[in-house]
Amino acid sequence: MKLPGGSSGCRNGPDKDVKGWKEILNTSAGVLQQSGVIGVPTDTIYGIACLAQSSQSISNIYNVKGRNGTKPLAICVGAIEDIYRYCQVNVPDQLLRDLLPGPVTLVMERSEELNKELNPYTSLVGVRIPDHAFIRQLAQICSEPLALTSANISTQPSTLSVEEFRDLWPTLSLVVDGGPIGDLSSPESRLGSTVVDISVPGKFTVIRPGWPENNLYTNLGWWQSANRCRERSERPGYFLGLSTALQNAVDKPLMAVASAYRQNMG
Repeated sequence: MKLPGGSSGCRNGPDKDVKGWKEILNTSAGVLQQSGVIGVPTDTIYGIACLAQSSQSISNIYNVKGRNGTKPLAICVGAIEDIYRYCQVNVPDQLLRDLLPGPVTLVMERSEELNKELNPYTSLVGVRIPDHAFIRQLAQICSEPLALTSANISTQPSTLSVEEFRDLWPTLSLVVDGGPIGDLSSPESRLGSTVVDISVPGKFTVIRPGWPENNLYTNLGWWQSANRCRERSERPGYFLGLSTALQNAVDKPLMAVASAYRQNMG
């Protein structure tokens, strides 16, 4: 099914033919409700998706993927608020809103609400809100998360057009064509999302570099630095030590004051 696009393609939804867009959304949701697996565009590469809360759907998507059942699937939700339902969030809400929607997968501790047969070998789950109107709206009208993985056989290159995963078509219940994603000749366009583990309070670990996102490391860096400052400020005697260090540096050159500050920061 071919998505109607706007002046900037399909990513932001249609400028016209809103009815056609909604029909494809409703058809896709109906297929998913029947435990189907569908091909969908995202903001990075093409993916295949099913309902994350359906154990039969999870089994089906692994069969399509030809993937080892111990390898985890990410979930896709339609809004920031949905993350709190399925994940244990220990970062500021503003950080989530700075990063999402966007080409990043955030790994967090899962909540009890999430299907226990999804990634049963780990307490963690990666969550996405792609910067693509169709898949966000699809997750919203399904009223539950989608399990999402790349539209390719495991170990094969990721795909940027529906034609590139034609071999999977016979195993899919539906293919939604959102047109080419990125530059088909550029290896960088096939990187997928950047996967970042934020499950440990105050820290982040990049598990897999992906699509370049200008503000990703800036936002994560500011958050981590702010968290370290907060932790240090809670140490016993922190402010007394800083005050003493600065008092001893009075009438000294500015660099000496800065040095005293840095030493107290540890």
